[in-house]
Amino acid sequence: MGIPVRMESSVKRLDRDAEVPEEAFEDEIVDLDFHVNPLEDELLTYVEDDRALDKLTTEFGPTPVMGKWDAAYGIKEGQEGLFTQGRAKYAEDVHEACENIAVDEPIVNAGINNLNLQHHPVLKNAVCQAANDYMLDHFADEGMYTSAMIPKWDPDYAVEEIERMADEDNIVAAYSWFDPKVPWGNEQFDPVFEMLVENDMPLLLHGSLAYWPQHSYIGDDMLTWTEVLGFDWPIHAMVTVVNMIMRGVFDKYPDLNVVIQEGGHWWVPFLRYRMDEFYEMHPEDVQITPRKMDSSETYLERAPSDYLRDNFYLCTQPFALPRRAGDAENLLDLSLADEMFIYSSDWPHQTLDPPTWFYTSRAFDEHTRERILSGNAREILDI
Repeated sequence: MGIPVRMESSVKRLDRDAEVPEEAFEDEIVDLDFHVNPLEDELLTYVEDDRALDKLTTEFGPTPVMGKWDAAYGIKEGQEGLFTQGRAKYAEDVHEACENIAVDEPIVNAGINNLNLQHHPVLKNAVCQAANDYMLDHFADEGMYTSAMIPKWDPDYAVEEIERMADEDNIVAAYSWFDPKVPWGNEQFDPVFEMLVENDMPLLLHGSLAYWPQHSYIGDDMLTWTEVLGFDWPIHAMVTVVNMIMRGVFDKYPDLNVVIQEGGHWWVPFLRYRMDEFYEMHPEDVQITPRKMDSSETYLERAPSDYLRDNFYLCTQPFALPRRAGDAENLLDLSLADEMFIYSSDWPHQTLDPPTWFYTSRAFDEHTRERILSGNAREILDI
């Protein structure tokens, strides 16, 4: 019997001097997934509806439903692993954190990623409204680029929030979630897409607790963090991407840009070739999808892989870069990294990914590094 190896805890605060190369501080870096964490009591002061506020201030709080699986099982520090690098409540907290990881432009979000899991739509909408107003006061109005939260569970209210927030200074994107329930290719989201395109805002889709095991039969047999976060999220990210492409979202809204956050990225070659292969063999059913029925079109206007390349962007955290530079370079090329990848740190979690890889691996040429660290983000954001 082998002797168990005691592994050092992965939960630690970043050592800027040891982990972030000096060259990173010389380049422009945009971080497209930076979480802030409003204090619950302060967040609730922004709820406008008195009836909703009454229910949200019970002993259970605004987000009472917890997932069956939790980060606390994976690391001995428990929930504190979600705040390894600190808790950014206000703009000055973000500025301080960014100085340590060489980030010039964080695109902050409210980080309430268990909201999609909650049950009551009226209460969820109230928290969404409060979060957006909190972010306006403490971040957008302080000159920091911010993404506005929009509710997936209520497309009509999502449209209202986009209309309300889009003209505010420093609101540069809409932020929601992907999950295993209704994929974003569903036609009920067309008014949301229309409003996003009209306001030239990309849609950021983050993994959420709503698609962890408690809502999946197979999930009951997922017993490790590696399975739940490492592979459940990328699988449903792929489902979301393929569903949007094959149901003709981008033929109807060719200018819509979608960013997948924490859904992986090395699956791009797999999707590129498999989608095209299957579609070329069996294209006839596309014409009976709802959008094609409405438009009387028979086929997609382009190959599925073209939409993947042109309409989707993928956040890099965690990068999981191959150690061999040759392997990494090939994978970056096959994944269209210089066109599709956007840097993200996932601050403040223990899974923080500082931009170290871009300087320690020989796989990155100057062009690819610039596109991932800032170029692709600036291409779709009004910054």
